[in-house]
Amino acid sequence: MKKNIIIIASVLLVAACLSIGGVLFFKQQKKEQQADKAEKQSLIVKKEKEAVKQENLQKKEAQKEAQTEAGESKKIDKNQKTAYLTIDDGPTKYLKQIVEALKKENVKATFFFVGNNINDEYKADIKQALQDGNSVGMHSMSHDANKLYKQGQFIPEMEQESKLLSDIVGKKVGLIRAPYGSTYLNNDQVQKAKADKFRLLDWNIDSNDWKHKGKPQETVSFVSQELDGFHKISPVILVHETKDTLDAIPALVKAIRAKGFVLEPYFEDNDFHLNFKKDPDL
Repeated sequence: MKKNIIIIASVLLVAACLSIGGVLFFKQQKKEQQADKAEKQSLIVKKEKEAVKQENLQKKEAQKEAQTEAGESKKIDKNQKTAYLTIDDGPTKYLKQIVEALKKENVKATFFFVGNNINDEYKADIKQALQDGNSVGMHSMSHDANKLYKQGQFIPEMEQESKLLSDIVGKKVGLIRAPYGSTYLNNDQVQKAKADKFRLLDWNIDSNDWKHKGKPQETVSFVSQELDGFHKISPVILVHETKDTLDAIPALVKAIRAKGFVLEPYFEDNDFHLNFKKDPDL
């Protein structure tokens, strides 16, 4: 009898231990599941925060790109020495490479296109130039002095090219450069240009790259020497859209920086006016 009682007690004790152990096991398992769930939730929250951060960065980049495409010039430090590299007579087969070369040097330029040179082949390159932060403007349809000045076609050609360029880039383009300079404009043409809200930009450094054909380093040396005379006014450098200009870009950018200048694109809302007519409203 006593032996049976001991056996029963032992069985009950084992059962109790198993019961308690089971409860502790399930509690521990539940605790681990809760911890795992909390960790997963934390990862989800972290990923959501990272996604929001990435989205905000993309929005900022998109806003910045939209400002560039809209032709909004960024504010320039008043104490900063600014130079403008202007490239005439494109678009040509060198446009894409020149845009890429400027991007590699982390600088921007201003392109003045001849309307009759613009065809479907170059439209994507023109858009890319603008998207990369460069500015674009008109250099007339024909670049023919007789038509523009003697036959009075300067304004009609600029209006025609403005529509052509505006349709390509998706915004109104009002920046112009007169072939051979604004010196040849008569008073009526000047007044009409202002009425059309065109901004005219001439130049104060002619690189004479046409004289140094096949010798881009000579163009670089000439521009570098000319820059020594600029202390108060921004230099506006004239080059042409050629293979020589493409080859000169790395050395030219280096030379301009060595003189303490920062290269910027010129937009029509720039406070700095430069034209041979010395007209502050043109």
